[in-house]
Amino acid sequence: MVSKGKGVRGRAYLGSEIVFNVILTLFVLLCIVPVIHVIALSLSGRNAVLAGTVSLWPKELDLNAYRSVVFDASMQRAMIFSIILTLVYTVLSMICSILLAYPLSRGYLPGRKLFMVLILIPMYFTGGTIPNYLWIKDLHLIDNPWSLVLPILTSTYNIIIMRNFFTSISPSLEESARLDGCNDFQILFRIILPLSTASLATVALFYAVARWNSYADVRYYINNQAYFTLQMKLYQVVFNATDTSVAMLEGGANEVLPDTIRSAAIVFSTVPILIVYPFLQKYFVQGVMIGAVKE
Repeated sequence: MVSKGKGVRGRAYLGSEIVFNVILTLFVLLCIVPVIHVIALSLSGRNAVLAGTVSLWPKELDLNAYRSVVFDASMQRAMIFSIILTLVYTVLSMICSILLAYPLSRGYLPGRKLFMVLILIPMYFTGGTIPNYLWIKDLHLIDNPWSLVLPILTSTYNIIIMRNFFTSISPSLEESARLDGCNDFQILFRIILPLSTASLATVALFYAVARWNSYADVRYYINNQAYFTLQMKLYQVVFNATDTSVAMLEGGANEVLPDTIRSAAIVFSTVPILIVYPFLQKYFVQGVMIGAVKE
């Protein structure tokens, strides 16, 4: 009877695992298939695109769309500016988040709970688009690249992850360091941060991806095209393309279809994050799980 019960439970577990794997596979396909279609479309020739025969494999291989995008001067400027902006934003955000999360993780900080409540409030309640715009305008940051950095310099969610990770580190390490004469900054930079590689890499990836993908603030605060990010250029290409040409591309070839140009621009804007992600992926799950479990 016992063995029969175990066999039933084993079969039930195996069945549930098969169902879960099937659902997970379908979900992955739903995410991957559109991406493959966009890549195939960007590499296909004009006649195949017009005929609507392109699905998951490029037909009549044609690289003119990528030539139009990659060698376009405005796209190149936007790419360089986006990379610089993302690096500057990520570095400054990490510095501010670390300097905020570390004190909040120490139990001896006076008013720690009050500070945490004040940090959590903007996570649930925001002023809205118009007050934010008026605030940026009063600070004279319209058409200034710093308007894309300072208003979103820290994220409450990322601070919570980092704070919880710092809290999970054994207090005995800090006590031993204090006995050796270390101050708070020495403890932070010599002990806490070297032990927090997974959490730091995860939060840095969150910040970098958020800044790289954002274009709404560029629409609101930036009028000078020299400060347009790559995502803003992509937005213009996607929504302002006509049936005969893509006006947003300075050097684009008119014989390239707008659909092909749009697909090439999407792939072009996605490549930098795809290059960076594999180097941080091994820290990703570990950093999120450790930062989320500790309360």
